Amino acid sequence: KTQKMCIRIMFGDRDAYLNKFKTCARSREFGQQILGAEFYRKEHTKPLFIKHNLITVHNLYFYHCINSIASILKFRTPISLFCLFEFSKRPGKETLIYLPPPSDSFVYRLG
Repeated sequence: KTQKMCIRIMFGDRDAYLNKFKTCARSREFGQQILGAEFYRKEHTKPLFIKHNLITVHNLYFYHCINSIASILKFRTPISLFCLFEFSKRPGKETLIYLPPPSDSFVYRLG
């Protein structure tokens, strides 16, 4: 919710949002004084993400996890984390990593 609210504030249609609340019930035509669901509908954020090439928090978390794994595998540091990965011993599949059994450790969450 917070991420969508921030995106609407930063990239949304500001003029439409500000004009929405400028009219009072007395200035509306008779019969349209009661506001329906359409008035309270929030702006969709998916077009805003696409238009401005934004990455969601979920995608950023996954991106940082992949970067962390790549740096651990490339530089083999910290060695304590690198040793926790189990690599395939099959010929031609040396880069295949076996997932560890479920736990709350950093390595399992990255897998």
